[in-house]
Order: sequence, then structure tokens, then C-alpha cells
Amino acid sequence: MRAGLLEDPDVGLGELDQHWVGASTWLYSTELEVPQGGSELVFDGLDTIAEVRLSGRSLGSTQDQHLRYRFRVPTDLAGRTVPLTVTFFPVVPVAEASAEQVGPLPRPYAFPYPYVRKSACNFGWDWGPSYLTAGIWRAVQLQTWRGARLEELRVLGDLDLGRETGQVAVTADVVLDGTADEVRLRVRLTDPDGAIVGTDECVVTGVAASCRVQVDRPQVWHPIGLGEQPRYTALVELVVDGEVTEHLVRRPGLRSVSVQEPADERGRRWALVVNGRRVRVRGYNWIPEDPFVAEATPERVLERLDQAVAGGANLIRVWGGGYVVDETFMTACDERGLLVWHDLLFACSAYDESSEMLTLVRAEAEQAVSALSAHPSLVLWCGGNECVWGWHSWGWQQELDGRPWGAGIYGGVLPEVVSRLDPTRPYVGNSPWSGSVWADPSEEAVGPVHLWKEWNDRDYSHYRESDPPFVAELGWCAPPTWSTLRAAVPEGDLDLTNPVVRHHLRAEDGVIKLDRGVAQNVGSPVDPDDWIYLSQVVQARSQVAAVEWLRSRERCAGVVVWQLNDCWPAISWAAVDGEGLEKPVWFALRRSFAARLLTVQPVEPGSSLTPGAFDVVAVNDGPEPWDVEVRTRRLSVAGHELAAATTRLSVPGGETGRARLPDEVGRPADAAGELLLAEADGLRSWWFFAKDVDAGRPDPGFSARVQRAGPDTVAVHVTAQTLLRDLALFPDRAAVALGLAPRDVRVDDMLHTLLPGESATFLLAGVPQDRDGPQLDALLSGGPVLRAVGR
Repeated sequence: MRAGLLEDPDVGLGELDQHWVGASTWLYSTELEVPQGGSELVFDGLDTIAEVRLSGRSLGSTQDQHLRYRFRVPTDLAGRTVPLTVTFFPVVPVAEASAEQVGPLPRPYAFPYPYVRKSACNFGWDWGPSYLTAGIWRAVQLQTWRGARLEELRVLGDLDLGRETGQVAVTADVVLDGTADEVRLRVRLTDPDGAIVGTDECVVTGVAASCRVQVDRPQVWHPIGLGEQPRYTALVELVVDGEVTEHLVRRPGLRSVSVQEPADERGRRWALVVNGRRVRVRGYNWIPEDPFVAEATPERVLERLDQAVAGGANLIRVWGGGYVVDETFMTACDERGLLVWHDLLFACSAYDESSEMLTLVRAEAEQAVSALSAHPSLVLWCGGNECVWGWHSWGWQQELDGRPWGAGIYGGVLPEVVSRLDPTRPYVGNSPWSGSVWADPSEEAVGPVHLWKEWNDRDYSHYRESDPPFVAELGWCAPPTWSTLRAAVPEGDLDLTNPVVRHHLRAEDGVIKLDRGVAQNVGSPVDPDDWIYLSQVVQARSQVAAVEWLRSRERCAGVVVWQLNDCWPAISWAAVDGEGLEKPVWFALRRSFAARLLTVQPVEPGSSLTPGAFDVVAVNDGPEPWDVEVRTRRLSVAGHELAAATTRLSVPGGETGRARLPDEVGRPADAAGELLLAEADGLRSWWFFAKDVDAGRPDPGFSARVQRAGPDTVAVHVTAQTLLRDLALFPDRAAVALGLAPRDVRVDDMLHTLLPGESATFLLAGVPQDRDGPQLDALLSGGPVLRAVGR
């Protein structure tokens, strides 16, 4: 692509023109100066079926994208410069040959991804394209060593809350060549202020060696919003016959983590507990940032994680159909206090349990657990995504007819690796999960659940019929920002009548589900601009409905939205599109994910179908108590007060407070013409008794005034003349109209709801002063740039 030999396959139907890439054989070649003495070639990542040859000799082959491989360099080549080649073979024929031996494995897509250890979504997914990559995708090293070398290193920081002490345990897997008289492992630990806490060392006599340093009065690492994120520094040295031959530095944090599952009247709860405190999770699911891993630069990854934090998240779940994340990702999460739930690499399929496959799986897990062990942000290992659910609920048992499907992986190999190598972290076998591979995870009584019936079959109002202990996935589809979609679809209308737009929608029956959600809630769009906006509004409202309902339930200890990011310009569940631009749902979730949330909710699951029984709920995820006076009013859509109630809530840190609204407040006389508004501490929560499509409201009326607010910032003051719902200013549309790059123009907020006579101000950054004038004023006063819902 960079050489101009292939057009950008993200644009138009270009994806269809590049499948030859994955069907071809590729040769990487270079010249290698072979040093004197023993040496090894170390490949941290080869994608996927490859042979390594040096001076025409085969050093070995690879069959797992996720493994690090070592190949011994022949000693008779020392001192010579010889050709080094890596040949990559098409992966599909290899997978198909495996399928012939293993037999059919149920999976959601035609490509045979479960038969080969390659990123599952590389074959295409319901949010991503099929780009079958091949090549060297992680670092290559030439290593020389004498006497001993480190194979794996695990640095585990842990906290003993009862004794108020911590410790850092260092375990090294060491390879010895028999030439050294003595090999020692040495550890020096310094605290976050640079003071030496302690040292330890031991003689290496076998394949593993361990050192421990105890820490009195430890500085504790906390999740974001609950404290600071101090980290210690562990210098680990391998000493061979008195000489330091290898040293590594790791940055552990001291904290404790567990999963609590107390019984309750519905089954069992499920909550992450860090440092003895239940953490009420507000999270996003993470998919690979780009199908071409070189494009997922550190800067881009850090920007996404910052968007997660700015959007109110305290946890990222790394989904199991991609890759094990790298040091850049994990270090950023450590520094930000962003918790990480990491799936191991299985997704939505039955998997082979042959001895060859289990050997690869065990090695993958051992390398992943060791590589990420030092990071305090990593709080949970998970065996994979929706594989156990598939076996129980998707008809797999009939197709498999008793053949293995992965139970031995999620219930055997993976928990054994985690318990042996990393006992400081909990493990769950899959997501969703009910405690065992043989327990049906579709029930909401136990463990993390996935809520997809609402998107697939119903409407988002049905989220309020659920009362699960934890939600690891839920989501709603919508288009990306207008500029991102237009760049990917250069011609034709930007709606679902355009086949190129539909090409960028991969959700099963996505056209039907998108149209149904819009029609059920806001009516039929009048033009393509209307379709983009209303689809995005429905996505935002759906996630607000789900998140605020679940956060209001004391039983639910967390909700992880599907998904944070996109890997290409897609109509998908993402909050941030493939160009890194925030969709309206991101702004909506930023409010709903705030540590302090005020929300109006039905009293019991399913009771939203019976207007009149409502609670006003204050959710306090912070460490300090929240004493708040809440005023709730029933209003006409014209803004006239019809009834009101005031209540005071005292909510301890990490808890929820609620008060029942009197019937005269919560029971409307005219559902179509009335609403509820709760206010406290500058927060607002709205409840509309009728959907927009049923309310018969007039078209939105407003006036807008543009004012320069800084050298590169303009303020857009909007005053409502009617009730305005989900008032949005689209910075990317303004940017394109002004001849600016969409990424360079950002807005501070979106989706305001205003009563008649109320005002809101948008700050639009990235607009230089030379764009001032009548064109700017007209552009920002309405049309496709400034929108509100109305019927």
C-alpha cells in the first residue's frame, strides 16, 4: 500500500481486491553476520505458517502467530555473512487440511479460523474485514549467550491487606548449557521514590529460580478514581560465574485482586475486588486497533486508551479474537489506573483438543502470562469469548456428536497455567460464565453475562428487564462519523440503500436491526443525513438506557460496553470510529459512566412497562461519601412544572442510594406530552414517558449564535425554542466544510437535552481565526452540522 502497489482496501469495495494477498507465498530475506560462539535467532511473532532458513538450511518452521520462537544458529556458520530467509505460506490450505483431520468445528463464519493459531478476526468478523495478513509482525533478535539465559520472567506484586505488607516475587525460567560453574538470580527492588527496599538472590540449580522481596508499609497501586498508581522498580540480573550476563527491569505495583461471588436471592453475585474494595466496573471491550498491526502505532493505542479514560472507563476488556496486547498497552493502563481483563485467544468457536493443539495452547498461555505478569493493571485472565456459551446454546452439541470442543482448554490447560504461573490473579473460564464449562452461561443468575437479545431481537427498553450480577458485553450498532463514512464511500448516498455502505456493515441482519431500532424509537429518516444522525442517536440512547439501569442495580457490579474502538471504517458497535473520532455514543457514555451518576429508573426489572413506579437513584463509585439533595419534577414538554418532589440521599463511597418518587410525580396524565427531570449537584437525568415516534412533537426549534472564544476555538451558543432532545454539533462536518482535517476539529460535548428557553454552549476547537465570517456563522447555525431530534 505504501509503495502504491495496492489501493487502500478500506475504501469502497477494495477489500474484495486484496484476497490474493492471503492466498500467496511471501519471502522475507536479508543478510546476517553470524557471530562467533553460540547464537540463537528469536522471532517474537511470525504470522503464521512459516519456514526459517539460514544459508539455505532450514532452522525450523512455525504454526502459531501468538508464539515466540527460538532457532539455534549452526556453529559452522560463525564468522560468515549468509542469507536469512523467512517464507510465509498461505494459511487457509493448512487450516483446511487440519479440518479434514479434526472434523467440522462449529463457528460463526465460513473461514476455518479455529483450526489454526492465528488471530480469529483476521479472517473477518461482524465488525471487521477479511485481511489475511502474513509476515514478521513482532521483533526479531539475534542473541548470543554463555552458561545461562533467561527463558521467561515473572514478576508478581502482591499485597497482604491483613498484615499491611506487600511482596514482589520474581521467578525466572532459566536455560543452562552446562558450561558455567555457578549461575545466580539477583533482584533489587526500589520503591516509587527511588529508595532501595530490599534485595534477594539465589543459586540457579534447575530450570527455575525464585527470589522474593518483602515490602513493609507498601505504597499501594489503586484503580483510577480510588487512589494513586505508584509502581516499584525490580532490577533482575542473571549472574554467570560472577559476571552479569543479562538484566531486565520490570515495574510491578502492589495491590490485591480477587473475584467475590456471594450467594443472593437470585443466585450468586460476581464482582472484582481490588485492595479489599469492590470495584464497580465501567468498561469498554477492546478489539485489535487495526488489521495491519504496524498501523496500530503506540501513539494511536495511547490515544484510544485516553479516550476510554476520558469516557469514564475504569476497565478495558481485551477480547479473545485478537492478540495478546503489548508493553505499550499495558504500561499505559498501569499509569492510568485502567484495569485490564484479558481474554486468552479463543472466540465464538469450538476448538480442537488434539495433543498438538494443546501443546501450542499451553505454550501461548505460558508466554502471555509471563510477559504481562508485572503489570498491576492486569486483574483477570479469561479463557476466551463465547465458546462455552456456544456449546450450551448454539446447537453445537448435535454437530459435534460427542467430539471435543474446548472444554479441556478452558477447564484444564488454561486454569492450570494461570494457577501455576500467576496465583495473584483470578481466572474465569470464558465470557459469559456460570462457574463451570458444564454450566449454561446464558442464565443471568450467576457470573458475567452478555446481553445481545435487545440488539438482535427486541428493543433497548428491554435492557431494564435484566438484573444480572455483571455484564461483560452489550452494544448497539450505528454508523461512524459522517467524514469517516464519506472517506470510505466516496460516491452515492450515505445510507443503507448504497451497496458500498452496506459493505461496511458486517452485523448479521444489520440492515434489518438498524432500521428496526430507528423506526421503533424515532421514526423513519427523511434523508441520508437524517439516517446517520438518528441511527447514532438510537445507539447513544440504547447504551445510556442499559448502562444507567445496570449501574442503578445494587446487584450489578459492572458493565462493559461492546466496543470502544473500530479497526476500519465500519457501521459497528464502536464508540470511537476507525479514524479515532468519537461518535455521539461516546459523549453519552461519558455522562453515564461518570463516577457520580444521577438517574431516574423503574423500581423493578420490567416495571418500565407500568408507568408510575420510579426511583431516583444516586450512584457513587468514588471513595468519598456523597450527600446530595435531589429535586425531581414532572414537566410538560413546554417546560411547565406539573408536580415536584425533593429528597436527600446520603450515599457512601462505592454504594447506591435511591428514593421512591411519589405517584403524583412519577405518574403522567399525558405520557406523550410529559417527562421527568431530576437535578442535583449540576447533574441532570431525564425520563421520557413516550418514545419520540409516538409523541407527536413539533420539529425542533432553536437559535444559534457563534462567538470567537480563543485563537483556535469558537463557541456556539444554542437557545431552545421547543423541547430539544440530543442536540448535537458535528465537528467533522464543520471541518470538511471549512477545508480542515476532520481529526483537527473537536467539540467538547454533545447530545444536550434542553427545555424551551434553556441554552447550551458548544466549544469547537481547531477552527483558526481565518475561517471567521458569515460562512462560519451559517455553517454552525443548523443544517447537517447542528441537529436535534424532533417529530
